[in-house]
Amino acid sequence: MRTISAVLIILLTISFTLSSNAKDLYKKNLGIKKSDTTLQGWEEWWVTGKKQLKKYEKKNKIKLFSVVDNPTRLGDTAFYIQAPGDECFQRKEDCERNSGTYKRVEAKQTDAGGILGEVWVTYSFNAPEGSQWQKYDPHILQFHSGVSDFPPLFLLGISSKYGLKLRVQPLKGLVNCDGTLDDRKLDSNYCSREIRTYSLIPISKLKNNVWYDLLFNINFDSDPNIGFFKVWLNGDLIIDEKGQTLWKDKPIEEIEFNHSNFNFGLYAEFIENYSQSIYADEIRKAESCEELKLNDLGYNCNDLINQNGGMLPKQIEDIVTGEFTYN
Repeated sequence: MRTISAVLIILLTISFTLSSNAKDLYKKNLGIKKSDTTLQGWEEWWVTGKKQLKKYEKKNKIKLFSVVDNPTRLGDTAFYIQAPGDECFQRKEDCERNSGTYKRVEAKQTDAGGILGEVWVTYSFNAPEGSQWQKYDPHILQFHSGVSDFPPLFLLGISSKYGLKLRVQPLKGLVNCDGTLDDRKLDSNYCSREIRTYSLIPISKLKNNVWYDLLFNINFDSDPNIGFFKVWLNGDLIIDEKGQTLWKDKPIEEIEFNHSNFNFGLYAEFIENYSQSIYADEIRKAESCEELKLNDLGYNCNDLINQNGGMLPKQIEDIVTGEFTYN
């Protein structure tokens, strides 16, 4: 009888452990306890293509978005996110685009009202061995417009061409995707007028199995005299720019959603046999630097805020003229 009881206890323990380790993208708060530092300052999350992702995971006995206890930047947990290159596992809208096939394993912030005005956000990542970085993709973080018809505002990614890169799109406003100036039609297909690409770390210097800390201070506003964005990498100010950081209002009912949303994960063009993976941790949001409580990460807000400087974009593309400027 004691033997049977012992076996039952062991089985229950294994079952509990497996359940705990299986916390993933579909769990409340992405499976992170409130006491941990992995997610701080956010309310709710959702995922695109949940049905399709679950089907792929079940078929391949894999977790695309998991909570792990090693490695972590700080605290007990971090996220491990992977996007295999064997098939497109997303919804039809991603897998059958006119511009190509895209794969997406991404958590989307759905806080009430999104982000409007000034915000401070941290994001730490670790690129493991064996992940394949394509020429331009994938993106590992983005601030997207709350209006679904509008393009993203800021895209952080890793590519074989630019290394760790930041793609900035709202500074010169919107145009129609055929290159004509934006006439504000309700059914227009919108593109950004200008795309700036900053190379934060060249791919030759981006190390595997090393944690990198990013800090964003963005004032989301469609007025170029009010908007600004600053980026620190491992405590050093590397981008300091002013200008429009939010698309201007669209003259339809969606106008109330003209704000920014925060997404993180892996989002890339699907290329067969190309697989990406990333660890992410310390994803915090606050209205001020002090509220982020960065001391546990080794940073002081006064030291960060008093810095000056910043890099030029590596490339600027004008969508209307087709011209490229390089620095």
